[in-house]
Amino acid sequence: MYRLLFFFMLLLAREASARCLGDGVQVFPRPGATVPTNTRLLLEGIGTARALVADLPGKTMRLQTEGHEVRVKAQRGWTSELGRVTVVLKPDGKLLPDKTYTLRLDDALPGTVKLLNGTGTSLPEWLAGKGPDKVAPTWIKRPAVSEGLARRSAEGITRYVRLTMSMREESPSYLVVTLTRKQAGASSQHYVIPVVNGSALLGHEPCSGAFGFEDGKSYRARVEVFDSAGNLAPPVPPMDFEAPTAPAEKSE
Repeated sequence: MYRLLFFFMLLLAREASARCLGDGVQVFPRPGATVPTNTRLLLEGIGTARALVADLPGKTMRLQTEGHEVRVKAQRGWTSELGRVTVVLKPDGKLLPDKTYTLRLDDALPGTVKLLNGTGTSLPEWLAGKGPDKVAPTWIKRPAVSEGLARRSAEGITRYVRLTMSMREESPSYLVVTLTRKQAGASSQHYVIPVVNGSALLGHEPCSGAFGFEDGKSYRARVEVFDSAGNLAPPVPPMDFEAPTAPAEKSE
């Protein structure tokens, strides 16, 4: 099992190092997912779209389905040290069950801004589930550091630490992480990362990322886990780990 997981990490790193995500936006939950009718959305700006997303707090967009729309207001979220920023999009009402909603990003962003994690459509869509999610996630297995990976390529370094967890929760979930170098006076990094199939990747690709690491240095990660409706899971202890070291550059 661990070999399969590590192989997955290698494939992920190769893909990331072969092509950076580039300029644009990502949304969470991932487009195409089923969300509770009281869901919140996260919108992330990367590269040149970072400044556009950073200016969104206070502005509104629409979630639309046939015969119904809900306005979402952008609220301040988190800023990465490596070229990313995320805002929270909070709806002013509930979605209708079993309806597909489209987020009108073009209400507040130029139409030229690229959706980086879409499903082939220019605007992201989600299916509203049967009702609201009012129950916080509960732990089956609390978050733990699984493995790390660092890879050097022509574009730069890809470096991730993988966190694994298991919980009773039907809605998409995400972590809010406070990461600190374990040395006196070190400043903290504070950002958000999604949980995908019980895993969350803490780190960066060559061009941008959620968190920056220094080779082999010791870190402490404090995490809060939320579902997409904003329900907070029970608190968990901080996790200590060493950042993976990238291999040395090959000499010519």
